[in-house]
Amino acid sequence: MYLKNTSDEVKKITEKIIELDNENKLKFISYILSLWDNGQINSLNETNPYLLDDSICIDIFNPSSIGYRYLVTKLKEYWNHTYKLYHLYQEEYKRMIPLFEKLSFKEKIDVLAEIFLILEHDKLLPDNVDGYEIARMIIKY
Repeated sequence: MYLKNTSDEVKKITEKIIELDNENKLKFISYILSLWDNGQINSLNETNPYLLDDSICIDIFNPSSIGYRYLVTKLKEYWNHTYKLYHLYQEEYKRMIPLFEKLSFKEKIDVLAEIFLILEHDKLLPDNVDGYEIARMIIKY
């Protein structure tokens, strides 16, 4: 755990992420980052918020929200090249996906910040990506 004042659900998911081996950790994190990149982390928990009526007020949190529009694409390319990841969802983290999807909007943002701190700590980011800075920008959002 890196962040203070997080919910028990955020703590539980963070601990489970830390316990995974690097390959499964990256696969689960890749899944979460795909949700983030697709605008699925939003205040209404909509799976496709871009199809909603414009009159509906929704807060969509994606990499562009912190000024990193292509961050997820860059990270996935790096991991696929460096670690040869294939998107086969194994049982270890299949059970974690529903836990994440049930979180509130704020809790999902907290998990994203935790993920970048974990990635930085485990040295799973390319040299030109600062996980601490990204986590700081996510927290400021």
